[in-house]
Formats: sequence, C-alpha cells, structure tokens
Amino acid sequence: MSYWANRQKQLNQAAEKEESKLKKRLSKYYDSEFRKLEKQIAAYYQEYGENNVIEYRKLMEALSDEDKRLLIEQMDEFAKRYPQYAHLMPVRESIYKLNRLEGLQYSVIMRQAEIAGLDNDEITSHLNRLAAKGINYSMEALGFGKNFYSVNSNIIKRFVDVPWSNGENFSKRIWNDTQKLAQYLNQDIAQGIARGDSYDRLVRQLRKRFSDVNRRDVYRLIYTEGTYVMAESTIQPFAEDFEYYKLSPLMDEKTCTICRGLADKMFKISERQPGVNFPPIHPWCRCTWEIEVSGWDKWIDDYVKKHGGNKKQAETIENRLKSDSKSNIIKLPRYWEAAIPRKKFLEYALNPQKDQDKAKAFKSALGYTMENADDLIQQIYDKLPEYEAKEKTDKGWGKRYEVRMELTGPNGKTAKVITAWIDDKNTGQMRLTSAYIDKE
Repeated sequence: MSYWANRQKQLNQAAEKEESKLKKRLSKYYDSEFRKLEKQIAAYYQEYGENNVIEYRKLMEALSDEDKRLLIEQMDEFAKRYPQYAHLMPVRESIYKLNRLEGLQYSVIMRQAEIAGLDNDEITSHLNRLAAKGINYSMEALGFGKNFYSVNSNIIKRFVDVPWSNGENFSKRIWNDTQKLAQYLNQDIAQGIARGDSYDRLVRQLRKRFSDVNRRDVYRLIYTEGTYVMAESTIQPFAEDFEYYKLSPLMDEKTCTICRGLADKMFKISERQPGVNFPPIHPWCRCTWEIEVSGWDKWIDDYVKKHGGNKKQAETIENRLKSDSKSNIIKLPRYWEAAIPRKKFLEYALNPQKDQDKAKAFKSALGYTMENADDLIQQIYDKLPEYEAKEKTDKGWGKRYEVRMELTGPNGKTAKVITAWIDDKNTGQMRLTSAYIDKE
C-alpha cells in the first residue's frame, strides 16, 4: 500500500470513528425530543380525552390564546437560533386561526425544525473538522508540513455545505427530510385520533416512524456528505500540479457494481463530477481516489521547472503518491470484480473437518482460522493487483489463472499463498477456486 493510499485509509477510519460519536449524540437528542412530543400528546389525551380516547370533534375547536402565544414564542426563539431556517417558518398570522389539532401538528413541525437546526450545527462542525483533516493530509503529502490549514480557515468553506448534489446543499436536504417526516407524523396523528386510537397505540406508531426515519435520513447524509468532503478536500491541493486521477473503491464484498466498473479508470481532475466519476458515486459510498501519472520522470522535470529548486521535493512527492504495485506485471483480468465465495472458501481452505492439511497450514503459517477468515479474504483482495497472474490450462469451463502472493497473518508471520481463479464462461464471473499455503 502506498503512502497516499494509507493516508486515505487513515482518513476513512478517523471519519468513521467521529461519525459513530456523532450518531450517538444525535440519537440521544432524538430520544429526548420524542419524549417531549410524547408528553404533549399525553396532555392532549388528559385534557380532551375520555376513556383514553379523544373525540375528533373536540380537536376542531379553536386553540386557546395561551397555546397560540406559546407557539409564537417558540417560532421567534427558533428564528433567533437558526436564522438560516427563519424564512421557512409558518406565517405568524396563520397561528391565530389554528384549532387544537392544528396546534398539536404545528408543535410537531416545530419539534422537527429544532431537530433540523441541531442536525445542521452538529454535522457542519463534524464536516469542518473532516475537511481540515483531509486538506492537511494532502498538503503534508505535497511537502507543506502538518496542520497547514486550521479548521476555521476560509478554504474549508469550499467543501462544506455546498450544493454538489442536485443543486441542494445538505442544510436544505436536512430541512426537507425533517419537514417531510413532520408531515407523515401529523398525518399519523390526525388519522389515529379519527380512528379512536388509544394513547398507547398512537404513541407506539409515532415512535417507530420518528425514530427510524430521523436516524435513517441523517445517518445516510452524514456518511455520504462525509465522503464528498473527504474526496473534495483531499484532491483540490493536487489540481495545480497533476492532471489525472483514478477512482479507488474499497473492493470488498460490499462494493457495488457501479463502483467496481469505475475502478482504475482515469479521469481528468478538472472534469471530476461527484456522483458520476468522483466520490461519492451514490449514497453510502466511501470510494477514494489516487493520483495517476503516466511518467514520473517527466512530471519531476516539469515540477522543478515550474517551482524551481532541486529534485528532492518532487521525488518525495513521487514516493508518497506512486503506487507500490508493479505496473509492468500481468494482473488477473478484471481483478477489481473478482469474487471470493465466502462459504466455499471457509470449507475448502480453513475448515479442519473438510481439509485438515490446508486448515492446519493456514493456522500454522499465518494464524488464520475460520474465526478470522474475513481478514484473510480482505487481504487477498488487497494484494491481488500487486502480483502477476499466470494463465493455466483451460479445461473447458473457462480460463484459469494462478496468482502467488505474499501475505502477513495476525501472528506476525509472512508466508506465500497460492490462489487459483477461473473466468467462468457460463456465469461470466471471475472467482476464486482454491487457496493454500505454498510449502516450497
């Protein structure tokens, strides 16, 4: 793995760690907000209900002046704290015409507005930190040292809350998602009361929608927006001295066919488009990118002419960005979409009940067993493009290949592993057929 690929991996890991903390904070807040809504609904049932049921006609009566005043105060306070959403608040005059049901529904709208405001603040802070880390990783790779930019630097604004997806920034998407949920919740409330639902039944239905949808929407946004910020903040510093990049998917069993199909294809940095040829390609995407240079010697000469000085700085950049995989070897065809059937792999390579010799060899040489098989599978995927694929005899089912690779196990030992592959002519799939320790 090259220096830059390793830094990208570290950035992803740091992002996922921070995302986990952020999701926990937001989850606690959502639970707190729903408890407030729950209490408000309970108060309605207590004041207007009989035998744990509210007659719909009672909620058609005008909202009390006190409740109207409280709603207006809530709107004014919200507008002060979140001015970016102030213009989206209901018109003040509409409050004076509300009945009791509409008053409760307006409270739901305000509750979701509060969630949108907090989501926006928390996610903005998270992405600012992520953007600062990303651009500083790039500046370090280019020889400008660590922490070149602060989290409050103006350049960070180029990456955070920008309308890169369908012309909308994430602040607008947060608002749209929360208000859409408010509409569904209000529909549930109106229909539940009209049906004569009990308090427990109504709250149970609302809790499920409230909890599931709020979390699903914001978690997807955090993940996808994070991928955009990481990709964009890391590539911008390279735009001055480099022309091409290639997409670098994670290439595991979760990698989608779209990203696999774009793997290792070259694109101009100036022509990158998130969602088309640059991360994120789709929601929940966590692809990265790598700089692509056709000839490093020429690039070094051009860099020295442009920036002056000696070659040392340029050579340092080359060493940090250049892939350490062998470019002149014949790689396994379509290695990026090759499959390793997990169940079969466990059976023929690591299960001592099926093949004691193979299982014993993997355990002794590398420390791999059925318990940590996923780590072995991932390492085979990672190492596959680094080693030559030798074509073997076609026995009628498709072209066969052998790839010998050097792996390091959890026990700290290194061993050579022989992997066999077939390009199945019936299914069109390149898949692993065998793997075993090379005892020579």
